[in-house]
Amino acid sequence: MLHRLGCAAEDRLLIINADDLGITQGTNEAVSKLFASRAISSASIMMPCPGAREAAQLCLQDANSHIGIHLTLSSEQTHPYQPVYQKGSLSSLVTADGFFHSDLSYIEHHGDPEEIRCELEAQIQLALALGIDPTHLDSHGGTIMGLAGGRDFLEIAIDLCENTDFPLTCRNASWSSHLFHQS
Repeated sequence: MLHRLGCAAEDRLLIINADDLGITQGTNEAVSKLFASRAISSASIMMPCPGAREAAQLCLQDANSHIGIHLTLSSEQTHPYQPVYQKGSLSSLVTADGFFHSDLSYIEHHGDPEEIRCELEAQIQLALALGIDPTHLDSHGGTIMGLAGGRDFLEIAIDLCENTDFPLTCRNASWSSHLFHQS
């Protein structure tokens, strides 16, 4: 990743990432301006959002943009999203209307791991199909990490990282320390 950023292996970097890219047209415009002014060095795109395709196009026009995938399993109260995966049912992840639940705890307690894997793989594949060369994966709302008090889906995320060679960014040290705990 350092090489992609034009840095040497021994360089230390401050990477300022804007997440929720793709959530609205206004967010896309703001992130585009932040990239242009060099106020940020990275952004994470939410593939299920209505503005994801527009966000991808904006990023492809800016050689300085480094884009990750903001793995999304939940909707916002005011912005409901439908899954990217369309080859089967994701009944544990969606409401009767077909939108992701907005209650993170519900997802962490009721989300079926195979359905989650299918959706996250579909999000990665869509990003690649739109021409994004992802620099990382991270989690919208922390649902991958189980931050709402339910179980985490880190094993799935780490498996995806191993299969794609994309790093998973850590939200904070408190949850990531158990990943690297040595007995």
